[in-house]
Amino acid sequence: MGYRRGAIISIFALALAGCQGGGSNPPPFNTGNAPPTSATQSASLTPSGGSVTTTLGTQTVKVIVPPGALSGPGTVSLTVYANGNAPKPLQSSGRKVQTISSSAVLVTEFSVAVTGATLLKPLQAQLTTTPAVSGSIFRLAGFGTSFDDVDTVTFAGGLATSDLNIKYPRMSLATPPGGTFYAFYTEPQPPAPDAAPTPVITVVPAAPNPVGMFGSTTFSASEASPNGFPYLDTTFSYVLNNATLGKINSSTGVFTAGPLDGASTITATDTTAGRGNPTGSGPVTVTSQRPGNLGDSFTFTGTLSSTTQLVNRNATAPQTDTASVTLTSTVKASPPPQVITSPAPGILTVVHSDESDVYPLQTIKSSTDTGYGYVTGQGSLPANIVPGSVVMTATQTMDSNGSTYLTQYDPSHGSGLIDVLPETAGAFGPNNATLHYTETDPAKFGRDRTVAANGSYVENGTDAFNDVQTLTVNGDLSATYDARQYSGLRFTMTAPSAPPNPRIIFRVFNSSGTQLAAFNLPSWIPTTMTQPSTETDVDNGPKPYPAACNVPAKYGTTGNQIVQTINRADPALGNLEVQTTTTYMAPRVGPVCIQMTDSVQTFYDYTLQNGFSVLVSGGIVPLELTSLSETLTLQSAKTEGGTTTSSASRNASSETRATATASSSAFAFVSFARARFDHAVREKLGGMRKATFNRNFASHGVTAL
Repeated sequence: MGYRRGAIISIFALALAGCQGGGSNPPPFNTGNAPPTSATQSASLTPSGGSVTTTLGTQTVKVIVPPGALSGPGTVSLTVYANGNAPKPLQSSGRKVQTISSSAVLVTEFSVAVTGATLLKPLQAQLTTTPAVSGSIFRLAGFGTSFDDVDTVTFAGGLATSDLNIKYPRMSLATPPGGTFYAFYTEPQPPAPDAAPTPVITVVPAAPNPVGMFGSTTFSASEASPNGFPYLDTTFSYVLNNATLGKINSSTGVFTAGPLDGASTITATDTTAGRGNPTGSGPVTVTSQRPGNLGDSFTFTGTLSSTTQLVNRNATAPQTDTASVTLTSTVKASPPPQVITSPAPGILTVVHSDESDVYPLQTIKSSTDTGYGYVTGQGSLPANIVPGSVVMTATQTMDSNGSTYLTQYDPSHGSGLIDVLPETAGAFGPNNATLHYTETDPAKFGRDRTVAANGSYVENGTDAFNDVQTLTVNGDLSATYDARQYSGLRFTMTAPSAPPNPRIIFRVFNSSGTQLAAFNLPSWIPTTMTQPSTETDVDNGPKPYPAACNVPAKYGTTGNQIVQTINRADPALGNLEVQTTTTYMAPRVGPVCIQMTDSVQTFYDYTLQNGFSVLVSGGIVPLELTSLSETLTLQSAKTEGGTTTSSASRNASSETRATATASSSAFAFVSFARARFDHAVREKLGGMRKATFNRNFASHGVTAL
């Protein structure tokens, strides 16, 4: 111990110590009659306890095994050494820090070994000896990494007995085969204060850090003296130093992570009465599976392909346009993430994306800001939005063609969900269709659509002269297309009649409300669709990356596959649509492969490509097939998710930002490319919508072929 620093006791001084405790000096060296240098006794004991005693010359040492000290039946061996013959001197010359003063005098040294059982409680030692030199006191030392005090000692009635002092580790080691070495010694009282050693408490998790979001692990603490003697009778209380990271059971040490990235410490306090409440701590790191902190950036490359084909009376070969795509996405430094409490605790972050779509004859550039919400706690939210949900709140885009478009989702009513962390195989969500969409293109054509949870919607379309057309799709799949202001026509569609042979009545009215035509059509809407929009979301667990993605080797070969499938029926425009987004997620970098597809069958010909016939082939055979597909592959990622970063340029400031707070909004940017892709779909389908903004539309009437 630090208060007993001094020079190493010489071999000569150790030899002189043999006269302490009433013993006599060993006789001169005599090969014919040498005294024994050690004596050993063993005893077979049970958990109920017992003792073993060994005498060597005038030295008698007794080791007491308290009840409960052994885990089961075992053998306790006690060896007493003649002074000057012990395997370990009281103070080893190899020690860097002297913890026993130079004035210490060895009384006797012994070793204790336990075999067949584990030591669960400290042992107690007694030495039959004479009193110490007047003014001196007895001590008990043990050899771990060095000889240090392991217990205080009381002398009475010819016995020096270790006190089982709660402030010391005591005789807590008995390691075979040679056993653990102990020594009774004396030293003058003035340089021997009663200060106990400062315990070293180590706190470690059952599994290595980091702990996944909402995951759990058990932290355990161990306590030992500086030279390695364990305290075997500890009672620990655990505290998490940053409550935003999760919670810890104060008595069991079970830590349950919350939904936020961050780093902190767990402190364990030994509350054993009389020990002084020593503490120790260990690090804890909570990491999401996805980055999403300020400054995180990602670069993707890929292709965007669209194909259009007429397949009815005026069939054509497929017409395909393909663009090469480069996309960068960065978590914006401004505005910073915002912590919210309503309608549920969460964090809002903005991600900026720049995309370049290079076609053979043109390049379209777009700039998008996407708002993301990360739900961190319970609140007033629909059942499909749970803690750990990643949601889009809005996307706002402007492209080089002059189009601007804004999509606003409504997580408080169950839309915008793109992922749930931590990712677990199985279905999640799903989303509903609630959103609000507005758009303006270079020709001043605009639309404003409000979509309800079931996919029903009302859309007002306007042109440069503020003419208005209105689309209304109802939840029962009935619809109205009111184009009277420009074309003088209004179209209505009834909900499909009941199976097994559902039918739709398609009617045409003029501006005065007179019915011009009515067509009784077999329904082209599948009977399985009972509302305009349905969605499924599923996490399929780890899957190999598709060959088409050509994912760089640094991101591995598999990723969590998340599939979102949306089925839509638009009875006003006559579109039957399936949109699928498949995303492969890798730990720490998020999406590494994104595949988006959208296929549309169109049954009504508002473009009048078949003369003046809105309905062709009875309205039950598609007129046109439109499909779009986009594949994006991650090429590089600079991330700083929580406490780690894959960026080679990580510096001290980013290290500090990562570990100092738990305000990280870590999540998966599954949908940063969605806004541009959805707009590309709308552009392909926009011809039929704009055709009725023409005073010559259906000027010769509307027929069915």
